[in-house]
Amino acid sequence: MSDAFVERLPLAQTTIDYDVDRRGEEGLLDRLLADDRTRVVLVNRGLVAVPKHAAAAAPTALDCADDPAAPRPDAAAPTGEVALALLGSAEVRAEASRPGCLLIYLGIDRSEEPAVPYLALDITRAPDSAAPLSAGADHEQGASAVTLAQRALRDFDWVELRSLAPCASVRDAGLATSAVAVSTWHAHQRFCPACGHPVEPALAGWAQTCTGPDDGDRLLFPRIEPAVITVIVDDDDRVLLQHNAAWRPRFHSVSAGFVEAGESLEHAVRREAREEVGVELDEVGYLGSQSWPFPASIMLAFRARARGGEVRADGEEVSSVRWFTRSELAAAVARGEVELPGRASIARHMIEDWYGGPIG
Repeated sequence: MSDAFVERLPLAQTTIDYDVDRRGEEGLLDRLLADDRTRVVLVNRGLVAVPKHAAAAAPTALDCADDPAAPRPDAAAPTGEVALALLGSAEVRAEASRPGCLLIYLGIDRSEEPAVPYLALDITRAPDSAAPLSAGADHEQGASAVTLAQRALRDFDWVELRSLAPCASVRDAGLATSAVAVSTWHAHQRFCPACGHPVEPALAGWAQTCTGPDDGDRLLFPRIEPAVITVIVDDDDRVLLQHNAAWRPRFHSVSAGFVEAGESLEHAVRREAREEVGVELDEVGYLGSQSWPFPASIMLAFRARARGGEVRADGEEVSSVRWFTRSELAAAVARGEVELPGRASIARHMIEDWYGGPIG
């Protein structure tokens, strides 16, 4: 594994100490809300809040280049640094416990002096989280009648993590990744998978407890689904890229797939290559990993050498596959014939690691 490779992955970076040992402390979230040093990241339906108009530098969720099934984004590539909208604890203290709001302790940044604790506040299930107010609504309704969720939707822009991460600081990318990963899990798992009773947040948001009368001691933790992703090269150092049937036209990427139950990572790498593109692999080497909370994956990256150069698309999941030299890939990208994964994805960095630098 190359540390330099992992350090280039936007969703693999953080300056935050997760402070795991404190998650079980009674009253921790209340104490953090009472601490004026605490800063709060806002989350709504998997999007994070950024200052108004900052999203002009980062495409919105609908313009996300890292979703190969979505239409090709029309927005310009991200430029400059985009920061999270970080609220002070006093700004959310009164309403953080409203029904539907979820608090998560993200950890503490000890690289700052003094150290700064961070919370995420997910307003996805707050009653007013879907209807932003018009300008001047504070005056018209009375400031006390305007909820935190309504103000947040009006006063901030909301961006998708894959759009934010490539143009955010290491701290903000790490905060946003944790906030989206944990809040998405809570949004998707609202009932105990064992008995069906509703669940409640536990361990400062990083777990759930079942409310069933016979399961009060059961702790539930976020599921993480491992997926392997492999950049395959041949003896001539060409790279193998494929286009999947579910992807938009011209989008190409490397081989990837979920790990089966009871399967090793290396076996999954070889199986996916054989099933999708008909390639047998010789040596397989580990590159690094990156969180991919869309909704709950971790991508485990490998580099492998093909045994021979003959390839075939399976005709079901993969519609086409071909080898590229460096000059061929650069020319195809320049002509618009090939669209590569977005810069938040580990796939893009794997391809550029083979290429020797940025493409396009």
